[in-house]
Amino acid sequence: MCIDKGCRKYVTETKIYSTSGQTDSQCNSILFINTGSNNVTIDGLTLQPNQSWSIEGNKEEINIHTYPFSFSSATGSNLTIIFKRYVG
Repeated sequence: MCIDKGCRKYVTETKIYSTSGQTDSQCNSILFINTGSNNVTIDGLTLQPNQSWSIEGNKEEINIHTYPFSFSSATGSNLTIIFKRYVG
């Protein structure tokens, strides 16, 4: 519950990718989880299966970076991305 008049409402959004591509962030925090069986490279950082990478913004910050990602193999690849986006 928001008690402080200065607090902001937010939603979480989850996207799952199985092919290489990119995603715009436009969020306060973003969590990348390699849920596949192959390595995935995100913006130069390689995640092995079951590894994750979290980027947290400070209060009122918005990450505007576009993150490219590519998989080491075409089969068994999954990247789950969870965004925290402010509302209003």
